[in-house]
Amino acid sequence: MLLAARAENGHDDLVALAPGGDERGQRVRGDTVEFGRPSRPLPRRLSLLGLTGLVAATIAVAITRPGTQHAPPPPPAVAVTDVGHPILGVRAGWQLYGFSGRAVVAVQFARGRIVRTRIPPLDGDGVVSLVAGRGETLVRPLDNVPGYAVPDGEPARRLTGVLAHGGTLLPGPTLAEQWLDESAGGIVLVGHGKAEPSQRAERALLSPHSQSITSDGAGGILLADAASGIVYDMTPGLQRPVGNDLMLAVGPRNWLALSCRANGSPCREVVISAATGAEHVLQGPAVAANPWPWQPLPGTVSPDGSMAAVVVPGQSQNQAWLELVSMRTGAGVRVPVPVTASSTSQSLAWSPDSRWLFVVTAGGTLAVVDARTSHPQHLNLGLSGLQQILIR
Repeated sequence: MLLAARAENGHDDLVALAPGGDERGQRVRGDTVEFGRPSRPLPRRLSLLGLTGLVAATIAVAITRPGTQHAPPPPPAVAVTDVGHPILGVRAGWQLYGFSGRAVVAVQFARGRIVRTRIPPLDGDGVVSLVAGRGETLVRPLDNVPGYAVPDGEPARRLTGVLAHGGTLLPGPTLAEQWLDESAGGIVLVGHGKAEPSQRAERALLSPHSQSITSDGAGGILLADAASGIVYDMTPGLQRPVGNDLMLAVGPRNWLALSCRANGSPCREVVISAATGAEHVLQGPAVAANPWPWQPLPGTVSPDGSMAAVVVPGQSQNQAWLELVSMRTGAGVRVPVPVTASSTSQSLAWSPDSRWLFVVTAGGTLAVVDARTSHPQHLNLGLSGLQQILIR
């Protein structure tokens, strides 16, 4: 379609012409649309400059006419949402980080901000480690495929060095260090992407193919030998057995374990001191949690050591519920938050003051449980598709 201009009744009009030059289109006068045929030639005052403007208008009309589709602009690498007030009334500087498969989300409670950082689609279909580093969050797939570091407030970058390869990544003694369970054997303490040979934890008693590994909640690791059932606590310079109880939940001060004897007596819940390894048997019936497969571990103990959060499988394969267990009395309270049997320790995260328990629900949203009342509430923060969370 072509556009021509003409003057009629003292007005300059635009007339749409068909390819053959005849009018089958519209004449535009202000916001009024009219139809008709030209009655006289174009006025002389339509100069070259006017024709230039007319051509530009023609192009604009052609670009924006109804039915034209444009590809939406790509979302920003880093997007910030300001809630406008501290979330949950938190004033401390700790933050929650979540992984949704395509993005890392940082919830800054005191500042009332949510920061979303896109990452490229992950290859492979195995377990993904989400670990807090110093000023960044690390996303490391178990498979030998690329992983990513997400610096605070900056675009994601590809992991390099020893972290560029597959393996299980766990928190280390400091934010600048991480434990890497290499697929070729050997547990390496990594700092800033470089292996530290002097701090290599040897598997002298364990076969590289017969153990499960998880964080001990305080910067070390718990390693369970599947053949003997013995659990080892391993930190730089320390490798000690802590018995053959089945670990249900871990935290920086103590761990909740399930002690089952061969004589057929009922299993008992045991609290193990993370500092000394001393055990204390809890009274009452044990929680019906099944910790196998042991990794990833489906439970976490609050930082003050008072409460354990455990995912208890139900009767069906996908059915499960969340239970809070007192580390003093052994009493359990079921929390009405929908979770799945595949929930892991990285589906649960305690606030540093042990006041709040954050939970990834079965629908991928974020719920928060008040530890004082065991009552949950959903945070309306627009978060969805979450798979893992952690607190830094």
